[in-house]
Amino acid sequence: MAVRYFAVMTDAVRVRRLAVGWSQAELAAAAGVSRQSVAAVEAGRNVPSVSAALRLAGVLGCSVEELFADSVGEGFAPALPGTPEPAEGTPLAVTRVGGTTVWSVLEEPGEGGFRLADAVWEDGGPRLLEGATPEGCVVAGCEPALGTAASAGPPRGAGRVLVVHASSGPALEALAAGRVHAAVVHGPAGGLPEVPDGVVRWELTRWPVGLAHRGGGPAPADVAAGRVPVAQREARAAAQQALLRALGAVDGAPGGMSGAPDRDGRGPGPRGPLAAGHLAAARMTAEGRVAAGVTTAAAAGAMGLGFTALEEHVVQLWTDRRFVDHPGLAVLLQLWCSPRVGAQLRRLGGYDLAAAGKEIR
Repeated sequence: MAVRYFAVMTDAVRVRRLAVGWSQAELAAAAGVSRQSVAAVEAGRNVPSVSAALRLAGVLGCSVEELFADSVGEGFAPALPGTPEPAEGTPLAVTRVGGTTVWSVLEEPGEGGFRLADAVWEDGGPRLLEGATPEGCVVAGCEPALGTAASAGPPRGAGRVLVVHASSGPALEALAAGRVHAAVVHGPAGGLPEVPDGVVRWELTRWPVGLAHRGGGPAPADVAAGRVPVAQREARAAAQQALLRALGAVDGAPGGMSGAPDRDGRGPGPRGPLAAGHLAAARMTAEGRVAAGVTTAAAAGAMGLGFTALEEHVVQLWTDRRFVDHPGLAVLLQLWCSPRVGAQLRRLGGYDLAAAGKEIR
């Protein structure tokens, strides 16, 4: 049976609490929840369980429908705008971002085991699983080690970090739409996208982007002319844009490159399949499916490949100012700057962590 789930109308909780003259601690004591939970609900950082929602409504003298709105199957949005509906039974991660409840397909860690899902896709929407409380911090980005750092954090609660894989363009789109708490953005120093008003930024690292390859790798002119297949990224990916800038500087490179990979090999320009991310591009190269892949030095090294750098990129974490105090962001930055994660990144190679965790003003 589907578990019902109520999305928070944060103003209603605060207004009714103030109307009866209670502090957050007094409301928490009356409802049998923690004061931190009440504060998180009112700030839009947390969604109570069904039982907690019923207790809060009961002690505030109103119905759940008056205090909360929308059921589990209604009002959900994908963390990345435009994400197609997953297959029936697909496990999902679900959390609250401001006034929106978002879902993303749960990416399994590989051979290390299975991750605990918050919901499954059923009958055209997410169905919350028994005992799940969708809370935490959602971060979209393509930094391959981001999930490694997040996995060292708490598995539940406001400090949980959920990583949604996306290149810089879609990650920024999700941040602007209020679907994620933060986005990872990278590009050449001085060439990052324009920073919107109200965005707070931290540096994560700096690394080179370029082409992973076996042996000596293809000649740039052959890549530019489409004579060899290359695993590429979608047009809005910063690494794909770096490739096209580099190819535009090759003598005799064909003009008119639009930025979109030529997947069927027709016409001038790079050709080859789209890769979902940096690691995927390196893996496709290691498997011999392409002559080279657009990726980072660390991803190439992890697959035992050679690497030709095209640009050095600065990698930043961007968040809306209203989420700057989210516990999950503090957890992520603390983990990223920890000796444990730093040592692993340095072993991979290609990471410059000199300014990691520094706020950019």
